[in-house]
Amino acid sequence: MKIAMVTTWFPPLVVGSGVRFYEIGKRLSKRHEVHVYTTGCECVGGLPEAEGGGGLHVHRLRRVELGRSIEEDYHVLKLRFSLDVLRAVRKEDFDVVDCNVVSKPLVLAAARVGAPLVLTWHEVWGRRNFRLLNPLLATPAFFVEFILPRLASMNVAVSETVRWQLTEVLGAGHGRVVVIPNGIDPKPFEGISAEKRYGRILYAGRLERHKRVDVLIHAYRRLKRNFPEAELIIVGEGPQGRYLRELSRRLGVDVKFYGFVPRERLVALMKSAWVFVLPSVREGQGIVLLEAMAAGTPPVAVAAEGSGVVDVIRDGYNGLLASETPESLEHAIRRLLADDELHSRLRAGGLEFVRAYDWDVVAGMVERVYRVVSDEEAASG
Repeated sequence: MKIAMVTTWFPPLVVGSGVRFYEIGKRLSKRHEVHVYTTGCECVGGLPEAEGGGGLHVHRLRRVELGRSIEEDYHVLKLRFSLDVLRAVRKEDFDVVDCNVVSKPLVLAAARVGAPLVLTWHEVWGRRNFRLLNPLLATPAFFVEFILPRLASMNVAVSETVRWQLTEVLGAGHGRVVVIPNGIDPKPFEGISAEKRYGRILYAGRLERHKRVDVLIHAYRRLKRNFPEAELIIVGEGPQGRYLRELSRRLGVDVKFYGFVPRERLVALMKSAWVFVLPSVREGQGIVLLEAMAAGTPPVAVAAEGSGVVDVIRDGYNGLLASETPESLEHAIRRLLADDELHSRLRAGGLEFVRAYDWDVVAGMVERVYRVVSDEEAASG
């Protein structure tokens, strides 16, 4: 098959939607011709328009800046990128086009390419459009979101939460929605060793507003009163970086900010941490939670309304769920620092749970969807 994967964000920019397409694309490229249409960033440097080996070809049509918010600052870029994609992809004869639903204009462009369309949904915003977007964009975005599922031959939800939102909120037909979760690559976690550090708390991810790392810092300040040996490490960059560093200084807590780190270093940090915390209030699923489990580190996450972390963390089995307050987050972390038996039980539960989430398995599930929609198109044509 000749496959197009369209995504606004893609590595080296670390965003879950882009990581998914990277991991699936490089696996499918061993058997198919895969083209990824995406943007680039300043850290990419002088990469040519097409990159990669074997059957994977990455086309970077626009550039982004790492320090800006990928959700709040790029509306014009997303529109221009969508038009670029429409022009570029229509020149090719693809058997299937898979589009990450992180930009509504991008989906509308992908729907006009002429090939069977698969939409990969990481979130459904619904009425949250009015909270997350400015008034000029919120209303059209709200109504367009109802149209999008009906443009696809198949809608792929990354979690049961997203599937429910597609069928019950947007009214997508059940026969046009399938759940295919995100995954992990177990090899780095098996090949890298690191000693567990009691009291080490780790966050890794983009420093965006909805990630609520500020709540984690406030929780950490409370925690230090009874656990002076605790340390907090924050890995990642983003538009909230300067604010979070200033907040730490203002609160008088010693938070270690590592910025971006190589993949091997991140795995070692995950394996050395005692607790991994994801205070985000919006996640389609949360790849990083699966990675923490694979590292043998119990995760704590915020069970906010509409967040898919509840599909990954089974409270008390492979992690702990908290509410979006410093008090609740601090209480959950404290339980893992004070109760060795609980820590060991959650660690074992996480290692068992994550075995089902392998990118090789996920790529196979996606490949089967591509074949079905491609065959259906051929039969109808």
